[in-house]
Formats: sequence, C-alpha cells, structure tokens
Amino acid sequence: MARRKSQEKQAPKPVGQLTRMEEANVARLGLISIQERIPADFTTWTVNFQVDGRPAKLTCIGSPDVGGVPHGLDGDIATALMDLYVEAGALGDGRIHTTPYQILTRAGLDTSGRYYQILNQTLLRLRSTTYKASEAWRDHGRGRWTTATFNYLADFEYTSDSDQTELSSSSAITIRLADPIVASIRARYTKPLDLEFLTSLERPLTRALYRLIDARRYNPLNPDEPLMEFTVSVTEWAEACKILERKATRVRIQLKSAHDELIERQYLSGAEYTGRGVKQLLTYTFAAGQPRLPDSGLVAALTALQVSAAVARKLITELGEAHVQVRLAKFNQLMARGYKARNRSALLVDVIKDSEGKYPDEPEGVIPLRERHAAPAYMPSLDEAASDDGPLEAQVEAAMKTLQFLLRERLSVNEYALLRAGLIAGQPDIKTATREAAAAKVSGRLDQYALDLLTVLHAALNRATRSARA
Repeated sequence: MARRKSQEKQAPKPVGQLTRMEEANVARLGLISIQERIPADFTTWTVNFQVDGRPAKLTCIGSPDVGGVPHGLDGDIATALMDLYVEAGALGDGRIHTTPYQILTRAGLDTSGRYYQILNQTLLRLRSTTYKASEAWRDHGRGRWTTATFNYLADFEYTSDSDQTELSSSSAITIRLADPIVASIRARYTKPLDLEFLTSLERPLTRALYRLIDARRYNPLNPDEPLMEFTVSVTEWAEACKILERKATRVRIQLKSAHDELIERQYLSGAEYTGRGVKQLLTYTFAAGQPRLPDSGLVAALTALQVSAAVARKLITELGEAHVQVRLAKFNQLMARGYKARNRSALLVDVIKDSEGKYPDEPEGVIPLRERHAAPAYMPSLDEAASDDGPLEAQVEAAMKTLQFLLRERLSVNEYALLRAGLIAGQPDIKTATREAAAAKVSGRLDQYALDLLTVLHAALNRATRSARA
C-alpha cells in the first residue's frame, strides 16, 4: 500500500460550506478503478447502465505497457490536476503549468523519490487510456446527453534532470486536460468537493470509494441538490467501482475497510446490505450535517451570474445578506460602466469579499485603473509566495505556483524549468520575482516582464556555464 504524508484528520464539512469544485461527469462516471492493485492484463472494461431511462455505456481501453487501466492512486492524482486547473480560473484550453511537487502535495501524497515514479506512470496511463461515454456525457450548456471519446489528458510534457529521462522534483510540467472535461468545467457542470477531507483519508481505496459515493450523492441534472441516502444494486456498484470480482460476497469483503473508515470519520452513518445473491442491494446513508436552509432569492441572483450555489451560500452565511446585496449592486454598476471582466464570476466574488477598498464608488463613467486590472479571487497569495519561512524548496514551489498562474503560456515548459533552477540559485530573488510579476499584472506589462525575466535567467545560465568551463 502506498504511504501518504502524515497529516491531521479532517472532519467532513457541511455541503453548504464547500467551496472547491470538481467536474461532475468525471466524478459521476468513475473513470478510475478503485482497486489499489490490478493484474497486468486488466486493460479494458465496459459498464452498461441507464441515464434518464435510456441505455448508456462507458468503455475504457488501456494498455499493458503502462500498467493496465487507471486505478488506485491515479484517482488522487487526477483529482489534484483538476483542482489545480479550477483553482487557476479554468482559463484557456485546459493547460496547467505546474511541478511534480505541486501535484503530489495537492493530492496529499508523499514527495519522496518513489512517488515521482508513481506520478510518471499515472500521467502515462491518463494520457494513453481512451474512454468512450456513449450517451452518458452531460452537455450541461445545451441540456442534453451526448457521446464523448477522449483521453483524460490530451497531452503533457516535462523537463528532466540532465542525467536522467524521468520526472523528478526539479521537473517542470505542462499538462492539458481533455477537451470535453475542460468544456464541462467552463460550463460550470461541477459538484462540490471536500478536498481537505478527501486527502486526510488513510487508504487509497477509501479515497476512491469516497469520490464515487460523493458523486452519486448529487443529482446529475441538478448537482446543487445533495441526497441524504441512496440505494444501489451490489452488482451495479461493483461495475461502477470497476472491481474485477463481481460476486456479492467478494464485493462486500473488498469494500468493508473503506466503509468502516467512512463511518468512523462520520461521512457515512451506515452502509447496509439487504437481500441475497444477484438481487442484493446496498444503501448508503450520509451522516447528518448542519441543515441547509432553503435558498434565498439572493442565491439565485448570484448563481445566475455563474457563481456556484455552494460559494453563494458561503458568502451570504459569512458576510450577511445585506453586505452581499450592496456588493452585488456595486458589481452591476461596474458592468454597466463597461468594465471588461475576463472572468465575471471571479470578479463578482472578489468584489463581494473585498475588505481593502479596491472597488470604491466612482463618478458615473469613470473606471479606476485598479478596477481594470483587479486580481481575481483565485489568485495565489503573494505573501505566501514571498515568505522567508520554511525550507527553500517550499518557498520555491510557492513562488512557482504564483508565477505559473500569472505568466501562463508566456514561458515554455523548458523555460519554467530554467525559472525554477534560477529561483533555487537566488537569480532571480524569490520575493523580487513574485512582487514584480504581480506589479506587471496590475500595469498590463506581463509580456515585457516575461521577456525581462528570461533575459535575467539566460544571463545567469551563461555565467554558470562559463564558470563551470573555467
């Protein structure tokens, strides 16, 4: 069993307090087998089911060259990749500029040597495995079920150390998620995700089963409405989990430890079997959380502007209806004055949460510079990136996260690798690089900043090369 980083156990949050999201099709379909280990010849599976009373089918075709179909820890890493993309604003064509360290940390996994090998194998499986969801993929924007064929990763590239060809802690990675996944996220077909609770679960099997159960908790036509219990055929559930042995007794044995942990951690209040043989049923009952009051008209107003219902409820609960009403009116004034927002929902959330006066009242028709270039709500913390606390590697990774978010495609994967090496060597300085990048963002000079940064990096590289030859 893979070892995880030591971390404090988290209690599950009430649904109304969840702010992170994951794409709902991927969550509901369960693209990754929950089994921690699989035989080498487990390279394909097919699941037949019903969607809105119509036949649907999901097929997975993997390769023995990369260890068969995606399974086990692949689910943790896939969830981390999607969360990194959503956190960065779900912009562009699905590309993520990141590092192995950032992915493993986000997945709650250890960052020791062997986990870079595990990550490499996972990325290869997610890139090479083909899925076909026949009349099972929700096109939420058009309100219909469609057929989608895709690989979880459309492509990825990374740099390696000079003496090896595989991923390492110093690699820079560019990953592109599949087009159907990206389109679905951008259409806001998502469900709430309790990432802190997920990553605190002990076993990969428990985390995998949690993701699948939690996805079934939400109505695919209305992901904002969670259930308090659901019942499923044990045979159907074995297929959904992609368990090789489908006999009811074997399924019960396979799932017992995961059920026990989810009940102990107070996510489930019960996992009860009824009936016998192929007709046996499994009923999951969710532990009672804080009751959620019926949505107000203000929630509807925010969701109409593409803010998720979970985020809308959290803002109203924490800040009060009166505050949110006033800030919503301020946002509408900004839009009426012709403000061009790259991501309207992110700007709205930032206007509501602003406590520093970034959005003061202005004369009609006047839009201050700070509003034109206001940082979105999901921007990484520059204070964190520039902190002197913690080991150098952690400081570098925090700075890389900020710089990758700001610069995006302005640097190639090799140039990001050069940047990481430069930050480790102190050329450029971590604090200086992140603060100057933030200033360039505000002033609209990121293109020039990227060119200046590359000039510094290449000059430092040339000096190091000359010194090594001397």
